[in-house]
Amino acid sequence: MAIKRIEALADAIAFLNNAHDPKSDAFQLRNPGMFRVYSFKHLNSSDSQGRRIFTSLIGGYRFLIQDLEWKCSGETRAKGNNGKLKPTSNLADLLVAFKLNTEENMFALIDFLSQALCDESINSQTEIGYFLKDSGE
Repeated sequence: MAIKRIEALADAIAFLNNAHDPKSDAFQLRNPGMFRVYSFKHLNSSDSQGRRIFTSLIGGYRFLIQDLEWKCSGETRAKGNNGKLKPTSNLADLLVAFKLNTEENMFALIDFLSQALCDESINSQTEIGYFLKDSGE
């Protein structure tokens, strides 16, 4: 069974945020994407640093996948190195949007995705629109 590319990308972001480490903020907040609150609607479900608190890991993971679908299709105001994210933006831009843009994180992301998707062609310049399609499309 092939892994959905968008889910592998979500797993990679969660991995970079140490979402399965009980000592991490991502784990404690059930927030694998380390999302911040940007509307008053979610203000009561945030910590003192403005990070969203989800009631379950499943809820946080579902939101991470939805957010990645928006980002990879250019349907958010999120920005990368070259302005607003769009399907032709690359993985380096996506890490900027998640505030995870270090060289170490880029190598870890590429390694994770290459293994998860059995695709050695993934690199920092891989367009994020790639993750909206599944293999064979």
